[in-house]
Amino acid sequence: MFDVGGGELLLIILVIILLFGPEKLPELSRMVNKGVRKMRQAQSQIQSELTNITREINATLAEKEDEQKFNQKPPQKNIEN
Repeated sequence: MFDVGGGELLLIILVIILLFGPEKLPELSRMVNKGVRKMRQAQSQIQSELTNITREINATLAEKEDEQKFNQKPPQKNIEN
């Protein structure tokens, strides 16, 4: 997802420590984890809804195809003597 190397990650951590201080890091970490958890739950719910909608659409399309097949008249044979 993010192309961050080890050195870049270390720099980001140092900047966070300088900005917030070591006392605030546990609280900040909990807030970030809570936000990530909520985002994952929302993503899961959206994915589930899309899956359900896709199933409903496919079922409706299958029903329509079955109706069309049932309502089609069979081809008439032209019998000549």
